[in-house]
Amino acid sequence: MAVNENRLSDDKYPMLMDKKTVAEYLGVSKSSVDVFLLNDNLSAAAFEPSKLKRNFFIKTKVNKWLEEL
Repeated sequence: MAVNENRLSDDKYPMLMDKKTVAEYLGVSKSSVDVFLLNDNLSAAAFEPSKLKRNFFIKTKVNKWLEEL
């Protein structure tokens, strides 16, 4: 998967991202992020704090996931 060339520079994104932010970071929709979580092992870059019931993504792990595609 190619990263959207029109996105902000890497240093403009936080180290910890929610689904909306990681979708912007990857240049895809939030539903695509859901597909990546289920089918493309993006879950290795995600964690879900038990009380929040939301996925968060660690930028360095997202970058590693991108390199492995």
